[in-house]
Amino acid sequence: MGRKLVAVILSITMLACFSLTGCSKGGTTADGQEVKIIRVAFNQNEQHPQYLAMKELGEKFEQATNGRYQMVIYPNGVLGEQGSMAEFIRTGALDMAIVPCSVPEGYDSDFAIVGAPYLYEDMDHLRRATESGVFSDLFKSTRKYNFEVLTIYTAGERNIYADKPINTPDDLKGMIVRVNDSTTYLNMVKYMGGVGTAMSQSEVYTALQQGVIDAGENSERVYTDFKHYEVAKYYSYTKHIVHPDVVIASTNFLDEMSESDREIFNQLVLDSTNYEFDAFAKSVQEGKEEAEAHGAVFVYPDVSAFREKCMPLLESIANQSEMTKTIYDKVEALRKGE
Repeated sequence: MGRKLVAVILSITMLACFSLTGCSKGGTTADGQEVKIIRVAFNQNEQHPQYLAMKELGEKFEQATNGRYQMVIYPNGVLGEQGSMAEFIRTGALDMAIVPCSVPEGYDSDFAIVGAPYLYEDMDHLRRATESGVFSDLFKSTRKYNFEVLTIYTAGERNIYADKPINTPDDLKGMIVRVNDSTTYLNMVKYMGGVGTAMSQSEVYTALQQGVIDAGENSERVYTDFKHYEVAKYYSYTKHIVHPDVVIASTNFLDEMSESDREIFNQLVLDSTNYEFDAFAKSVQEGKEEAEAHGAVFVYPDVSAFREKCMPLLESIANQSEMTKTIYDKVEALRKGE
């Protein structure tokens, strides 16, 4: 039986348990109050900064509510692929999940602006945009779909790596660059000067080794974890994407909280956001040092040349609606220190 089929059967079994047998209730506290189990889906492992941030959020919320809330995180994608998570949350089969921006974008195209190419300078710029409430109205707008976006967790900056340095858009001319299966990403590489091709992450190492593709693009953490430095020595900081994932939650779960519990929860979500950004920055530095120890060379091109090439794409996303225009203007103001 294939792994994918096993995962599907497991997710169906677990979700049936959640929805039909009341698995969301976890007994009672020492003083006799009912315990609510917060069920969270996540597709990475238990060492990932996003998992660690969510785990800390759960532990602190459990402590703050004297055990009335307890969190259970299902990592490693055991509940299925990320695109399904919003539907599970909408029906109440799950309470929370950490997913790519493409998941809420499937319900509202305005979410394309959140992860748009060259919108942010770096992870700190994305953090400031998140903390300042730039996305608040957009995030709350999904309540009509029975879920709410709570915050952003970063997945790092995506940069290009190849067997040569990439210092200018001209260096990408004719190069085939692997990207996620996204029209925006494919167009982005075209504007940057290369040729984008969609491919599974698991295939990138062999494709680079055999010359099927000329370059990959991802964070230092992915570059190191998949040992891509062995087949693509030069990692160039094109900073084309500062990657935002989002934490989503069921409105059923949120609305069941008392006002005081929700206030505590909201603050802990903000705290977890800071924790996650710091943890990811540390993880990136560790990954970079490991790659350098194996001979990787890190290159620092003039990012503005690439950003200028991609401005037509960024502007087309920014001008999609009044909501996206407002978000773009606010993020630009933060870039300029306003």
